[in-house]
Parts: sequence; C-alpha cells; structure tokens
Amino acid sequence: MKELRTSAGSILSIFAIVISLSALGVSVFEVTSLKDQQKASVWPYLEVSPTYSSAGFEIKVQNKGIGPALLGDVKLFHDGQHLASSQELDALILTTIGPDRAFSYDTYRARDVSNSVLSPGEDVVLFGVPWTADTRAFVEQTAFKFSAEGCFCSVYEDCWTVADDRVPEPAKACRKTS
Repeated sequence: MKELRTSAGSILSIFAIVISLSALGVSVFEVTSLKDQQKASVWPYLEVSPTYSSAGFEIKVQNKGIGPALLGDVKLFHDGQHLASSQELDALILTTIGPDRAFSYDTYRARDVSNSVLSPGEDVVLFGVPWTADTRAFVEQTAFKFSAEGCFCSVYEDCWTVADDRVPEPAKACRKTS
C-alpha cells in the first residue's frame, strides 16, 4: 500500500512539473510576442523617391511607417557624386545648363535631414525645383542621375538603410554625422 501511495505521489509530482514547464513555455512565448508587437507598433518605413508634378521636380524622403524614424546620415547624390553643400549644387547647375540659364538657392530647395526625426506620414524634400524654363532644362538633363540614400532607426534601435526606390534593408546601426 505504501508503494502505491509513493508511486501515485511521484506521478502527481511529475505531472505538476510538466504543467509548470508548460506554463513557463507559454509565458516566454507571450513575452516574445508582446515584444514583437511593441516593436511593430513603432515601426518606421522610409521611402526615397523622385517626384514629378505640375509644380516641379523633387527628391523626397517619406516615412510611411507607423513610428518615428530616427535618421542617421541621409545623402543626396548626382551621378554617384555626393552633393554635400549648396555650393556643389550651384556648381552642378552652372556646368549643366551654363551661366546664362543658371539658377541658385533662391530658386531650388535643398535640405540636409541627417540626424533628425521624421514623424509617421511626414515627408521632407532633399532637393526640389519649381518648373521654369531653366529648371526644366536642368531636370531634363540630370533627373535620372540623382539618387539618395540614408540610414534610419526605430525607437527600439532597430536600423535599416534605404536608397532610391529600393526596399529598406536591415543595418547594424546608423552612423551619425557631427
């Protein structure tokens, strides 16, 4: 009779351990799922694209995600050459359409958005011009040679790189410019 009680007690103990381990597994799964849901609730998704409209030509960065995008380096290129300043843009305009038709920063818009935050739904123009005879001549010769690339992170420090119309790719971290 004593052996029967001992084996019944052992079976109940083993059963309790199995239930406890199952509960632990479910708890770990729930925590992982909750963490993934939290990350998804603040997921930024950037697109970099040229835009043509009746108003003019623009190269935009837009956050189409549901969370803020913490921007690292964001760069504008022409024919593979980084355009780091308005002087470089002025020189490009001058060499492209000549001194008689050249326009300057009073006509175009250019903005460095590196190390800033882009809210969900927000877009910023990296470079843009309204349509005039001179800007149209410039865009016709250069538009397909413009590109942009950048790095951005979520508030949970998950990072991606994005360039032109390509899908963002995961990155380890974003380099910040000083």
